[in-house]
Amino acid sequence: MQQVPGFAILTMGSGDYLGSTVRDVTLANALHRRGFKVVIYWMMESSQEMADAGIEHRMLCHGTRYHFQRPSEWLDRALGAALFLLPKRLRVRAVQRRAGYVDRLLANLVRSLYAGAAPDPALARRLGAMIAADGVSHLLVSFGTLGPLALQAKQHCPGFDYLLTFQGDEEFAAHAARIGLAQRFGERLNAALMQSPWPAIAVSADYVHRIVEDIGVSPARLRVVYNGVELPERGAKPSFEPIKALFPTLRRDIPIVLYLGRQDTEKGIDLLLYAVRMLIERDMTLQLVVCGATAKGQAYRQVLTYLGQHLGLTIHHAGTVSPAMREALYAHSHCVVYPSVNREPFGLVVAEAMSHGTPALVPDYGGVAEVIHDQGRSGGLSFRAWDSGDLALQLGRLLEDGALYARLAADARAVAARYSVDRMTDGVLAHMGMAARPAGEHDVAVVRPAEPLVSRG
Repeated sequence: MQQVPGFAILTMGSGDYLGSTVRDVTLANALHRRGFKVVIYWMMESSQEMADAGIEHRMLCHGTRYHFQRPSEWLDRALGAALFLLPKRLRVRAVQRRAGYVDRLLANLVRSLYAGAAPDPALARRLGAMIAADGVSHLLVSFGTLGPLALQAKQHCPGFDYLLTFQGDEEFAAHAARIGLAQRFGERLNAALMQSPWPAIAVSADYVHRIVEDIGVSPARLRVVYNGVELPERGAKPSFEPIKALFPTLRRDIPIVLYLGRQDTEKGIDLLLYAVRMLIERDMTLQLVVCGATAKGQAYRQVLTYLGQHLGLTIHHAGTVSPAMREALYAHSHCVVYPSVNREPFGLVVAEAMSHGTPALVPDYGGVAEVIHDQGRSGGLSFRAWDSGDLALQLGRLLEDGALYARLAADARAVAARYSVDRMTDGVLAHMGMAARPAGEHDVAVVRPAEPLVSRG
């Protein structure tokens, strides 16, 4: 009998529903439902509640490992394990309230993988031991930056292959440049990529160009496989009542403009606030909702609060929200605005919103600009990047032009279908030369964990 391939997904968590984490766990769930063996190896933090029951989890290392410039086994395995006895919301809150602490951890992670003679040797041995114990044949690595760790692990456990994914590695490259490791970063990452049997995955066509330009990866070693989202079944909308419980003054009869995503500086939420102020000056009626986690501290969210007060805006503001709340917000919003000033690799929130028939407004810059179009149809509009005036103009069109809005809303679901979980999973497996399902296997019954509670952040 042919042995069923064993997958491990090496990912980096923050404790919140960040795009890379959602993508990786969504892929893990899809592979598991098709009958593959799947285990998730977590670095830094975990979001195990996102995964289907039956998927195994291992903590490869805690964030405390990178508290100092040199990796600390004691801080990782002793202090880190002890801190994990605390509720996750307390751990995440403590980290996020320390401005710059996450950047410090990420910089030290990069240093551990690229500064020494070998990438974090103790962690590589641990990864190799886990792979051997779990019978893993295929390691799917969340970030190309972690490639040297996977290559080093192969020296201890040569019986597996790895596939790299690029979906946010520009941040790691920026850290490498700041600590004087830019050249070593490119050289070591490319060496790891060349030892993989497959070209790496990039999550959009534009991101291929960015990786080539910023890191020096050969375009011949990159392939595009778009991220996937769960497509909701057609039918009744989720109830508005949970939204009302979170935002008691929010009304169903006034258009809701939603930002949902990380509340960090590169997301450009301040541009949205300026645009909303411009529309209010034109006597337009709308409600602004801003939700999402932060990976880099609460400072920017506090700036948004002060800025909103200065502009005289009413902002319905929250932190992390549960997956069920996300679905309800998408379904009841007039549109979703993604005002990022970063050259985004993809736009998972945009695809999720369109899957509910909700149009999106995105900058004409980066991979997110690709997400709203497919085969002549559009599920949203774009505005000139970094231009709050043009953002206001296009948002005004979505609020005032009923015919335009109806066309975009009608096409949004069809455009989102391009980014289904099945298409992503098929794309990853086909790229690796593997069948869509193990021989003789059928879809397994899905047992999802209980819904996590809504957090007001």
